[in-house]
Amino acid sequence: MSTWGKIIGAASITTGVVAAAALGGVTAQRRAIRKYRASDGADAGYDALAADRTYSVLADDGVVLHIEEVGPESAPLTVIFGHGWTLRSGSWHYQRIGLGGKGFGTGGDGPAIRMVFYDQRSHGRSSRAGEGHSTMKDLAGDLAAVIATAAPTGPVVLIGHSMGGMALLTLAGLRPDLFAERVAGVGLVATSSRELSGPQVARSLMSSNSVALKLAGYAASRYPKLVERGRASSRDAVWLLTRALGFAQKDVPGELVDYLDEMISGTPVNVIAEFVPALMSLDQTASLTTLVDLPVVIICGDADLQTPLSRSLAIADALPNAELVVIPGTGHMVIMERPDEVNAALRRLLVRAMDHVQTATRNASGRRSG
Repeated sequence: MSTWGKIIGAASITTGVVAAAALGGVTAQRRAIRKYRASDGADAGYDALAADRTYSVLADDGVVLHIEEVGPESAPLTVIFGHGWTLRSGSWHYQRIGLGGKGFGTGGDGPAIRMVFYDQRSHGRSSRAGEGHSTMKDLAGDLAAVIATAAPTGPVVLIGHSMGGMALLTLAGLRPDLFAERVAGVGLVATSSRELSGPQVARSLMSSNSVALKLAGYAASRYPKLVERGRASSRDAVWLLTRALGFAQKDVPGELVDYLDEMISGTPVNVIAEFVPALMSLDQTASLTTLVDLPVVIICGDADLQTPLSRSLAIADALPNAELVVIPGTGHMVIMERPDEVNAALRRLLVRAMDHVQTATRNASGRRSG
């Protein structure tokens, strides 16, 4: 298999042919499907959660971002969630359930938060970006637009998974003033501050000037129906690869894999290709300095094949005051695979964020009095 095929297969599950080769044939795939898709019949209700408010935000270049809100508009803290590549806001299903209500979802003492979930450009129910507008700077601008519209005043906590975390860090580099004035806490989940490619040959292939990448992107945009038919013809292989790349637990429910598979399969292959250069040319390590004085939690699974543990450890090294939560035996979709541990870590972040807000308020009051 070519280097290009391995990279695309591992990063975006764009072709069932790659998966079929890796999994050793149709018969083996079908046996594995029967084993892993065994279900207890429970309906997790993915995409069935009702929003308190739904609206759109207009990005700087005219892209329309789909927004859903949960929680009181008068909440003392607004928490904005940014999802990963090829996903949509529904990937935060368990955080939406687990963090809502008093006490950050515990039902105990403490306030309820207002949660804002948005679909990244060209994902979910947001509109397609124009050519050349699938960059990290565009994603960061979208996050800034969501903040300006959903929470024009008051403290905000920003939480990003995978590409959502990369967009968050890019915005931190572009707008340190915004983080100093408005951001009360940051959650970085299964993400990275630098490019996802490993060997030098991968970096070369994935560079924005790469001939291979341009050819792949051209094929996806020129013949999307043909490429999509290729994906559909190897659904079992794609499902198994989705399971392997998204999760690490042997007993992950088949319905959960189905939902992840549906999100990825619902993302057009040319959209997937359009974001590859942004992911593979990322370097926001310097932006981490913007977060030094803020409450930060870094969450990752130690079996993540897409944003390996080393990437989270590198972020933690740059942010010595951050809480690092490494969840054993968990993959890239840690927010869905181990939601209880993730939600517990996010609650601790929210408590620290509230303390940060109160301290900042007292300090500002003291300066005015002085």
